[in-house]
Amino acid sequence: MSQKVAIGYCGVCCSHCGMRARIPKMAKELKRFVEAYHYGDWVGYITKDFVFEDFMKGLDWFANSCCNGCLLGGGMPNCEVRNCCKEKGFKNCYFCEDFSTCEKLVYQRQTYKINDNYKKIKRFGYEKWLKEQEKKLKESFDNIWFLEGKA
Repeated sequence: MSQKVAIGYCGVCCSHCGMRARIPKMAKELKRFVEAYHYGDWVGYITKDFVFEDFMKGLDWFANSCCNGCLLGGGMPNCEVRNCCKEKGFKNCYFCEDFSTCEKLVYQRQTYKINDNYKKIKRFGYEKWLKEQEKKLKESFDNIWFLEGKA
C-alpha cells in the first residue's frame, strides 16, 4: 500500500488538501511580503476597517498549521465518519458495504466526488486507485479543484 498518499476515513485524499502544504506555504509567503513592505507601519492610515494585528495573527495561524489527516489524529475530533469506520474496523469508507447509501458521506459525495473514486476502486482495485492519487500528487493536484467545481 502507498505510504505517500493519505486517504481519510471518508475517502477524501488528504494528501490533496491545501492545508497539508499549499496554504501554509502561501501564508508564509504573504507574511514575508507584508513584512518586507512594512504594511503594518501605514495600513492604519488608509483604513480603519482593518485590524492589521488580527490579520497577522491569522497569517501566523495559517503559516504554522497543518492537518495531519484524520488517520493520524487530525481533522474534526468528533467526526461521525471517523467514529463509524473505527467502530467497524475499516481504514476508510470504501471498504464498507453501506458506502453507496451512507448518509454520513453526503458532503464528501457532493464536494469531492467520492462516488467516482468508489467506481474506480471497484473497477481497478484500491492499490491501482492509490497509485492514481500518487500521480495526481506529483502533478500538484489540489482539492481546490473540487471546491471550485473544476474537477
